[in-house]
Amino acid sequence: MSIPDYFKNISRRLNSDSEEIRSFFSSHRPSAGSNREGLIVDFLNDHLPKKYEISHGLIFSSEGEFSNQADIVIADKHNNVPLFSDRNEPIWLVEAIFSLIEVKTTLSPSVLDDCISKCKRFKGLNRNPSDRNIEKIRDSLFVVWAFDGPSPESFKNTIVDKYKDLPVEQTPDFIIVPGKYVCMAGQYRELCRLGQKGSLHRQQIESQPEALERLNQRGFEIAVLNEHTLLASMVWLSSWLHQAGERYAPLTKYLPAILESDSDYQLLT
Repeated sequence: MSIPDYFKNISRRLNSDSEEIRSFFSSHRPSAGSNREGLIVDFLNDHLPKKYEISHGLIFSSEGEFSNQADIVIADKHNNVPLFSDRNEPIWLVEAIFSLIEVKTTLSPSVLDDCISKCKRFKGLNRNPSDRNIEKIRDSLFVVWAFDGPSPESFKNTIVDKYKDLPVEQTPDFIIVPGKYVCMAGQYRELCRLGQKGSLHRQQIESQPEALERLNQRGFEIAVLNEHTLLASMVWLSSWLHQAGERYAPLTKYLPAILESDSDYQLLT
C-alpha cells in the first residue's frame, strides 16, 4: 500500500457513499445534504490533528454581524469554545475560525454564485486578532467541496467569468472536486505566490511590476489531478493550517463600548 493509493480508495469511497445518499434521500434533499456533510466531517476528523474542531453553525463578529449558516467550520479547539455549544446551531466567534467549508452535491453556475456570495459575507466579517500574536496567518480560508462537477474545461470557462472582477479577498480559496480537480485562488493563492504581506520576498516581487502582472493576470489555478485530487487538497489544506499558527477569539474585543472607560462602571468592595 502507498499513501496515494490510500487516498484514492478514500476518494472512491466518499463518492460511492455520496451516490448512495443521493439514491436513499432523493425525495428529501435536506437529509441528503446533512448526510453528505457528515461524510466530510468524518473524513476531516480522521485526518486532521485533534487540536482542530470540525463543527458547524454560525460565525459571529464583534460588530454584530453573522455569516451564513456554515456547513462545516474548522476552528481552534484548544483556545476556543462556541456559544450555545449544547444547541443544534452553535455560534463561533470569527477569530476562532481557520476555515469555512461549503459542501455541495455538484457545481453549477448558480451554485458557484451562491458560494461566492457566502464567501464575500464570511471574508467581510470584521476580525480582531488577539494581542498574543499567535496568528501567523490572519486570513481564513473559504472552501467549496463538491462531490461532482463539470469537465475541467467547462469549469474553467465558468470560473473565468465568475472571477473576472472579483477581488482576491472575496474569492473562494479552494474548490475541491475529489476524483477530478481542485481550483486554488483567493488569499491562499496570493500567499503561496507572493508570500506574507511585508515580507522581503513579497517586497521583491512587488518591486517588479511585470512579474507581479504575470502572477495576477489569472487569479486562479486548476490542478486536474483525478484520483490524486483528495490527497493534494489535504496536503495543501493541512500545510496551510500548520503554518497559520493558533486562533484565539478575545472576548475583550466583544465588550460593549460603555465598558471601555473606567468611569463607566463601579467596583463594589
